[in-house]
Amino acid sequence: MIPRAGAYALCSVLYGTAHLFWAATGPPEFARIESVIEAVWIGAIPALLAAAGYTMLRSGRRMVRWAALGVTWLGCAGMAAYCLLLWPTLAQLLTVPFGEPMSGAELGAVGLRLLGTASAAGLAYAVRPHFRALRGACLTCGRLHATAIPADAARIQRWGLAGAYFAVGCCTIRMIPAVRGWIAAGGIEGPAGFVLFVALLVLAGTLLPLALAHSWGRVWPRWLGPLAGRRVPRWLVLGPGVMMSVGLSVYFGIGGLTALLLGLTGGAVEIIAYIGWGLGLAVASASYARRTRPRCRTAEPMGTNVRI
Repeated sequence: MIPRAGAYALCSVLYGTAHLFWAATGPPEFARIESVIEAVWIGAIPALLAAAGYTMLRSGRRMVRWAALGVTWLGCAGMAAYCLLLWPTLAQLLTVPFGEPMSGAELGAVGLRLLGTASAAGLAYAVRPHFRALRGACLTCGRLHATAIPADAARIQRWGLAGAYFAVGCCTIRMIPAVRGWIAAGGIEGPAGFVLFVALLVLAGTLLPLALAHSWGRVWPRWLGPLAGRRVPRWLVLGPGVMMSVGLSVYFGIGGLTALLLGLTGGAVEIIAYIGWGLGLAVASASYARRTRPRCRTAEPMGTNVRI
């Protein structure tokens, strides 16, 4: 049976090999529009780098394993950056059921970006036990049980509140010009899918960060009847928080700022607001993750021999 990290590394190899093959023989249309970078072969570099780093994690030398871990994560970050167009096209998919068609090439590009991003995120996540082992930490939770200092719950909560309300503020800054335009135009112009996208975007800038920071994001409030008092599934809140924070930070932090610096777009305030929104969600999500992290059943730190 292939280990989980090995499966993600294999997907990275297949992704990189396909890009090299297309670079040599001529890429299909969906591969040509996959990234903002026109040279298809560039997509192979971070994918094969991540896979190569993973293979070196089996080394018996500690420094080699540290270097391999860094190479793996660097390759994963490069794959995510290469596939950064995934985020706006996921939003575009919302309009398809409402009559806004996407071509076969566009759908193929979405699938290719999804494969690259999923391989990168999965591999980066799956090699965590190696990082924990190198630190001498618990392989289950990552804590240093022998030297752990009790977490300051109040401080973690304050950071979560600060990040959440910063995200709400940045969302407000971004939406004010849009709302003015909609008022002037007499409503939101566009298909029903776009209206749905705007509604979800507003919820991601208001309800989501507040749920990450307040108690009703961990325990269902009393007015929800049968659900009242029950714990909210952790990833029901944390999953969208992580996804939105990564999407906004990566897409606008890399693509938006690059386009802005090259003079390819305007709207500096909106781009900076999106980046701040993503960073605020990242802080709120980290706080939520710390506050809802389950207790570890392992009381002793684990060794350094890892088999995943």
